[in-house]
Amino acid sequence: MATTSSSSSADPRLPPLWLAALSMAAFWGAVYDLGRWIVLFLLNPVHLDFRIFYVAAQAGLQRGWSSIYDVDVLRAISAGLPAGAERFVDSRSAFISPPAFAWIVAPLTALPLPLAYLVWTFISLGALILAWHLVAPYRGLPKITLLLLALTVWPVMESFYWGQPSLEVLALVAVAWSMNQRGRPIAAGVALALALAIKPNIVVLVPVALLVSGRFRIVISCAVTSAVVGLGELAALGPSGLGAWWNAIQYVQSDAGHSFFTMARLFGRGPVTYGVEALLAALALVIAYRWRKDVDMVFAVGLLGSVASAFHLHQPDYSLLVLAAWFVLRTSPPVWHRAWLLSGVVTMQLVTLGQPMPQLLWDVAWLVILLASPVSRPDYPPSPLPAAYGMRSRTAQPAGRPALDDRMKSRDTSSA
Repeated sequence: MATTSSSSSADPRLPPLWLAALSMAAFWGAVYDLGRWIVLFLLNPVHLDFRIFYVAAQAGLQRGWSSIYDVDVLRAISAGLPAGAERFVDSRSAFISPPAFAWIVAPLTALPLPLAYLVWTFISLGALILAWHLVAPYRGLPKITLLLLALTVWPVMESFYWGQPSLEVLALVAVAWSMNQRGRPIAAGVALALALAIKPNIVVLVPVALLVSGRFRIVISCAVTSAVVGLGELAALGPSGLGAWWNAIQYVQSDAGHSFFTMARLFGRGPVTYGVEALLAALALVIAYRWRKDVDMVFAVGLLGSVASAFHLHQPDYSLLVLAAWFVLRTSPPVWHRAWLLSGVVTMQLVTLGQPMPQLLWDVAWLVILLASPVSRPDYPPSPLPAAYGMRSRTAQPAGRPALDDRMKSRDTSSA
């Protein structure tokens, strides 16, 4: 009887207490965020950023794509929105995204603005789930917990709220990584080029990190695809559209709010900040070269470096760090490194509360951690997560490294 009781109490299908507690906390955090989005949607089914994207796409369809950066045109179209909707267009909200993003939004203009916003939100949620499915390590409860933690992070919720394309960009980077893992670097480059075409400032260092790591086929594919998209954009805009785009960028950058969540918050807007951002970008590329044999780390540091060195950044853009964390977790970092990643949940919540300084310092510290970490991976993670508690599906692991549950079985056998 005693033997049976002991065996039952050590049931390997049960998660450890810390994982169960983390999963439950993440579950309620995700419920809060999704519930809050639903309430806010019912109160006001249109939000500033997506409204501008929608209006810019309408301008392109109705008045030609050279007009999408014309503030007066955007104001005129906004004036025709239903009563109760926001109609202003100022330096906080003028459209400055590449034309390709307006083309992506254009089909949604066939729908009323609130419904288009709802559809876009579901696309964003699907993008996050796709990236999680492709990249997040582990399986079973540990992997589900990573998704719940992502939904708990407020910058992710703000991506839904504002209708920003940060999660679509995140998904395209995940697809690029997945295509590379499947031996399809050309497709990987195309996916990465599409991410750059939507919002280049938050992923600009990813192709550069791949370049310094020696993955030339992805970079060439990305460059060729970007050139094709760029030529199409030039043809659509023409000289007048290009001039309007440049004027819109200058108009928007005159608003200090667009650099509030960058290093300008610490050093002010000026040469010192630009120097610090350049230094952080260079540091990220040094790390990418140092970890060049590990594609997971190359993608991670490309994302982290892009966010840390950005000169134009907002709260939703920090959601890219979720994907960077998933990439690093695939490398089986030490327990203290995992704890550091978990602490980033707190700093990202503070970003949404208008306190970016802890996150800015956290980004720099993470770059230093990655620079100082030993390049070779340990044979076994210092603190392996439990297996999937009876599930038989297996998470794909980097080549040459056994799946997490296989390593655990090996350890259990040797200890027996």
